[in-house]
Amino acid sequence: MRVWVDRFDTGLVDLDGTGGLFAQINGRTSDVVIAWLKEQNPEWRAAITHVSMDTSATYARAARLALPNAVVIVDRFHLVALANRAVTEYRRELAWARRGRRGRKIDPEWAQRNRLLRAGETLTDDEATKMHDAMRVADPSGGLEKCWRGKEMLRQLLALAGSNPDRSRIWNQLTDFYVHCADSEIAQLRRLAWTVHAWQPSIIEGLRTGISNGRTEGYNRIVKHVGRIAFGFRNQENHKRRIRFAGTRQSRRAPTSGLKPC
Repeated sequence: MRVWVDRFDTGLVDLDGTGGLFAQINGRTSDVVIAWLKEQNPEWRAAITHVSMDTSATYARAARLALPNAVVIVDRFHLVALANRAVTEYRRELAWARRGRRGRKIDPEWAQRNRLLRAGETLTDDEATKMHDAMRVADPSGGLEKCWRGKEMLRQLLALAGSNPDRSRIWNQLTDFYVHCADSEIAQLRRLAWTVHAWQPSIIEGLRTGISNGRTEGYNRIVKHVGRIAFGFRNQENHKRRIRFAGTRQSRRAPTSGLKPC
């Protein structure tokens, strides 16, 4: 008898303790996650105070229904990734609108594409000057600069995380970001603003607590590495055991003294 196995698993990671990767659930739907959580001890579920994730409506629904007392936090890395995507999409649309083709290295905005996605404070004065000059030449209307500025305003807001910021400061920067996106009349920025607005309570809680999804992303990298070196697998349970061994903090702390190199 053949049994259908979803290609993807959902991993649950202990963000604050020593549990590491404590669950692997086959599938990426809210129903399978909810079913697994409801099978657990009610006292254990009640002790979960925060759940950090990317901007996934699927997992947000699972947390809302199975962990009603937990606060959902959207990870800052994924929000910055959305802002960078908005800049990239605008730059690509600009190239097609002005030249009827994709960007090339002879185009000023294409040559600065990597700097457009870097954190503004990491640019030297010379790099920042070249980038802004290129944006003005490529888009005299100022749209590309507005898009880049919106991305930086969101980054500056998210940089408040963990600094115990005043609520008034959060709201002031958030309002400035919304106003900038609305006044820009740029579709990519407005779409980004709507996404931020949809996750606003989760973003504010993340800024207040400083909780991030970094540990989950770290374990996700380990899981992918185990999958790559497996060269395929025929037994799902054995594959899960390999991942669980690599994803537990105890095994990762195992002493390496006395081991011979391969």
